Amino acid sequence: MPNQKATIITIILVALGGVSLSACRTPAPAPTSLDATRTSSDSYLAYQRGDCLTVQKLTDPAGLRVWAHDEMRHSTLLLRGFCHEIEGDIQGARDIYRQLAREAPGSFASDEAAERTRILKIIEKDPDYLQWVDGARERAHSDKPRRTPVDRIPVEFPPLAKAIGIDGYAIVEFEITRRGNTENPVVVESHPPLLFDGAVLRAVRRWQYEREPSTSEPDRQLIRILFRPDGWQGASDQGAMGVP
Repeated sequence: MPNQKATIITIILVALGGVSLSACRTPAPAPTSLDATRTSSDSYLAYQRGDCLTVQKLTDPAGLRVWAHDEMRHSTLLLRGFCHEIEGDIQGARDIYRQLAREAPGSFASDEAAERTRILKIIEKDPDYLQWVDGARERAHSDKPRRTPVDRIPVEFPPLAKAIGIDGYAIVEFEITRRGNTENPVVVESHPPLLFDGAVLRAVRRWQYEREPSTSEPDRQLIRILFRPDGWQGASDQGAMGVP
C-alpha cells in the first residue's frame, strides 16, 4: 500500500506539472508539496467512498490557505463544496463555489463551481426543478428511432480525479432540436456524485446530431457516460436505460 500511494503522488505531481521526472534537472518537491499531494489524494479517495466526514477534516480551510494556488488546491477545495451540498449545507457550498470563482478564474475547478452555482440558483427559483429532473428517465423513454450523433466531443476528465485513478459514470438526459442542437441537459445520476456532472453538462451542450426537420417535437435522449482513469471513455445510449 505505501508503494501504491507513492505512485499516486508521483502521478499527480507529474500530471499537474508540479515536478519533472528528471531528477538531474529539477530538485525533489518540497515536503509541503508532498504533504499537499497526499492530502489531495486522500481527500479524493475518501470522496469516492462517500466519506464526506474525512473530506471535511482533510480540507480544512486554514490548511488549504497555505497551499500554492494551483489546480490541485482548487480541485481539492471543490470537493469540500460538493460535500457541503450533498449534506444539505447549501450556503456553505455556495460560499466555496464563489471563492473558487473569485480566486481561480479559468481553472477546471472554477468551471465546475460555476455549474453548481447555476444549478443551485435554478433549484432556488423553481421548486419543481428537482421533480422535473427525476422525471428524466420517463421523458427519454420512447419508441422513436435514436437520433444519429454527428459530433459528440469527449467529456473532459476532471484532472485530479484522473491522476489519482478515480473512475465513475454520469447519466445525462437532454433535448435534441430539429436542427440537431442539444438543449437543457441534466445529470440524473452520477457516481461519485457531482464529480463528473459539470464536465458532462459542458460537453453535451456542444454535441450535435443529425437534423430532423420533419419531427413534430424535440427528441429526448438518455446517455450513460463512463469514465476510466486509463483514458477510456464510453457513451452508451441503450445502457443508460438499464441503470438502476
